[in-house]
Amino acid sequence: MEAKVKSQGEFTIISFAGFLDIENAQSFRANCVRQLSEKKLIFNLEKTNFVGSTGIQPFLDAVKSLSASSQYGLKLVSVKAEFRRIIQNLEIHNLEIHENEASAIASFRDNQNVAESKCSLNPS
Repeated sequence: MEAKVKSQGEFTIISFAGFLDIENAQSFRANCVRQLSEKKLIFNLEKTNFVGSTGIQPFLDAVKSLSASSQYGLKLVSVKAEFRRIIQNLEIHNLEIHENEASAIASFRDNQNVAESKCSLNPS
């Protein structure tokens, strides 16, 4: 599996390519949680394939950990239908699935605007 990291302003986009199996999924999980939990993070899964449940489970564990520990949540984009169903059935808190990176970025911005509105409504 290959992971390309790019920064787009305040957002970190990780695009995965290739097969995600048990070996690289476990090292991915350890590195992700340690290094990425404080970022506005988008995972692009367009070119990713999972090799059985042994590859997807450590990935899902990393997604759960990141979404739980991040104040911004986690966005997934270009998720294939069979994996979308699995992820949606898990009901992971603070996780959103979007069709593309632009939609995910817009969602971060919308969430920020809502939070700022709530703060301004509080009496001083």
